Amino acid sequence: MKVEKIDHIHIAVKDLEKAIRFFSDILGTKFSSVIHAEKFDLKSVLDPLGLEIIQSTSPEGIIAKFIDQRGEGLHAISFKVPNLDEAIAELQAKGLRLVGRIDLGGIKEAQFHPKDSFGMMIELCEYQEEHGAARAVFRK
Repeated sequence: MKVEKIDHIHIAVKDLEKAIRFFSDILGTKFSSVIHAEKFDLKSVLDPLGLEIIQSTSPEGIIAKFIDQRGEGLHAISFKVPNLDEAIAELQAKGLRLVGRIDLGGIKEAQFHPKDSFGMMIELCEYQEEHGAARAVFRK
């Protein structure tokens, strides 16, 4: 599978504002406005380094369940690929189970079960790069 780069890292937290203050302070970075993904019961922020901090908005959400089982921390690593369908087929042929696909318009993503990859979710993403910087674009 051709991987162009590590696109972003998902960090699951209980308190989004506290995590924003922490990472802003220690890394000197700034985060986007809060992105609400009601369909997935979560809210998140992105920074130019490629960090995505995620908090559940429901006790039944996937991020809340993840934190209940494993605690806060690394949730997934997202890899940018040139062709998502080909990459999915290749990982499935190697025994990784696809657990979800998301089409956000210009960005398509696929997630694979963490039990197949040492407890960490692998996410693949495909999009047309607008410039050479990380995907973490500030949204207003």
